[in-house]
Amino acid sequence: MARTRREAGIEDAYRLVSDVLEGAVRETLAEPGPEPARFAVRQLTSVDDELPDEATPPGWSLAFLVLADWYEAARTALADDEQRAERALGWVAEHLGRRFAARARYTVAPLVDLANARETSLYVEALGEDFLPTMVWTVAGLVAEYPGRATDDERIWPRSRADDARDG
Repeated sequence: MARTRREAGIEDAYRLVSDVLEGAVRETLAEPGPEPARFAVRQLTSVDDELPDEATPPGWSLAFLVLADWYEAARTALADDEQRAERALGWVAEHLGRRFAARARYTVAPLVDLANARETSLYVEALGEDFLPTMVWTVAGLVAEYPGRATDDERIWPRSRADDARDG
């Protein structure tokens, strides 16, 4: 079935956002700190600043969708390890600081149990500009704590598993 231009455009945007967020994960792993994730999110959401307040922010929404897909892929891949979220948060605490791990704790519900995923949305306003970065920090923690989960490609493993699920 042929894809429409709109579908192709959405897939291209999804891939671009994935590339930017993967870069932030890699930078966070290479030189742990909160700024790579914050910078990436500011880049991706800059388009949202030009929209009316009542409009759905496309940059933020797409970045959240990508990160939620990565969480789902990680939750599925690590289903046999009930400590997956705690291990990722432990890495964040050790490498970024306890304050950042405390923020990230508010966004790990989808990683623990899909049934509780909606509770994460309760913290969007409270975390403000750090909401999406907390998810990037957590993905970095997952990649650091669970090496060797990747397929043969060079992408970080939550992304490669999410991409494979989308393509499959």
